[in-house]
Amino acid sequence: MSQLDSNSIRLNAKSIRLTETVQKGGCAAKLPAGQLREVLAKLKMKKPRELIVGTEHMDDACLWQLGQNSLAANQSMVQTLDFFTPIVDDAYDFGAIAATNAISDVYAMGGIPKVALSILAFPSQTLPIELLEPLLQGALDKIHEAGACLAGGHTIDDDTLKFGLSVTGFVRTDRAWTNTGAKPGDTLILTKAIGTGTITSALKRREVEDQIVVQAIESMTQLNRAPELLDSIEVHAATDITGFGFAGHALQMARASQMNFQIRASQIPVLPGARECLERGILNRAHRTNWEYVKDEIELDQVSEIERLLLVDAQTSGGLLLSVPQNQAAETLARLQPVFKSAAIVGEVVPERASQTSAHSLLTRVQISS
Repeated sequence: MSQLDSNSIRLNAKSIRLTETVQKGGCAAKLPAGQLREVLAKLKMKKPRELIVGTEHMDDACLWQLGQNSLAANQSMVQTLDFFTPIVDDAYDFGAIAATNAISDVYAMGGIPKVALSILAFPSQTLPIELLEPLLQGALDKIHEAGACLAGGHTIDDDTLKFGLSVTGFVRTDRAWTNTGAKPGDTLILTKAIGTGTITSALKRREVEDQIVVQAIESMTQLNRAPELLDSIEVHAATDITGFGFAGHALQMARASQMNFQIRASQIPVLPGARECLERGILNRAHRTNWEYVKDEIELDQVSEIERLLLVDAQTSGGLLLSVPQNQAAETLARLQPVFKSAAIVGEVVPERASQTSAHSLLTRVQISS
């Protein structure tokens, strides 16, 4: 191949808008949470005693007790898998976002990532193979930033580009975070702003300013390295906010903990431009399916329609929602904010109570006021 031909291919690869090659991208491509929950509930899964956390509470990753010998005493393995279709147009950014998103599940369990394996479906008939180098480099840069390594992977030729990672990490068993441990009186803290779903939908439609997309990408490529910052904080429960939206993941944590969450919508940090995108009616399927998932178990008190849509906006590589003792909330925030500029207290945990308004006598797990 001549140098002219090679340069031409690189130019063509750079000019391809990856979001236009797929119908939906990022975590908005997830199956609806309600449907997934129904299917999982019907499966008879084996649970060895070493499997501390499996699928029972839809937690972020599995937690496997390594053993009681001198080398592995009080150590657990965190294992996760995440992949999706392009959410941005640039291959490097897509790889970096996909890697950050997958690694986040390990952080959400309080673990430290160590090894990653890649999962790649590539449409070789419609996209130039030269896209692979920047895509994989973007992923590698985030894997290395996390202190982990890429040890292999698997690729197939497919009609649609998909990329992600299986990530293995480790955590002291007695320091592991799950979504089941929130306690009455705890303070709820969110590490990142929300709004990536509507912003990336606007990108696909070419209806958003470049600077707004840049800020969203900066958020989606920021590693959720909270465990390293909170080594002396007693984190009672945690989850990361991804495809089921803030409301969906908060609900799952409240359910798993058998607690109620009281959230103040006005205190939830929002990415620049997200409200404006929603005001212009830029939605995706997840806004509907996420609302269907949560609507019977949350109460909205004077919450505007835009705030409601933000609460169910599907996040890709969103922040961590942490439940910490009230007397450690200020210290937690002080440790987080130098790294996570948008970190904020968004609510508190209260004992569960029966709903007074539900026609189906369900528990109201999450109460959200303006």
